[in-house]
Amino acid sequence: MKSFEILDHTADIGIVARGRDLKELFANAARGMFSVMTDLDRVNGGFDLEVSVEGNDYEDLLVTWLNELLYVYEVKSAILGNFLITDLGRHSLKALVRGEPIDLRKHTINREIKACTYYEARVGKNAEGFWEAQVYFDL
Repeated sequence: MKSFEILDHTADIGIVARGRDLKELFANAARGMFSVMTDLDRVNGGFDLEVSVEGNDYEDLLVTWLNELLYVYEVKSAILGNFLITDLGRHSLKALVRGEPIDLRKHTINREIKACTYYEARVGKNAEGFWEAQVYFDL
């Protein structure tokens, strides 16, 4: 099982993330999003941050989760590379994320993502029984 794949789109970019359970799925979606932006092998971690979000359903929760991580990226000028989902329900998510301040001598920003969108957002089980999610990003 690939944890995520990049989807090419005419103007934007998306990902399909997978997980054995929903916690792994949401963590892999975050990892996929930051992998679009930079090489995560160069992110070692320098701080931990607790993140909590709420949503109306899994799709809303996923989009809100990813947009909250983009907010942290923008406000803290930080690359996030490790995502531990500590609590996940149908309407709420709590996570511990690990990241480090952006250092352009170390981190190459390949693409800036403005926002995660609701366009074709979906969360469900695939034919193999794994959880799978799809989202697109505004660049």
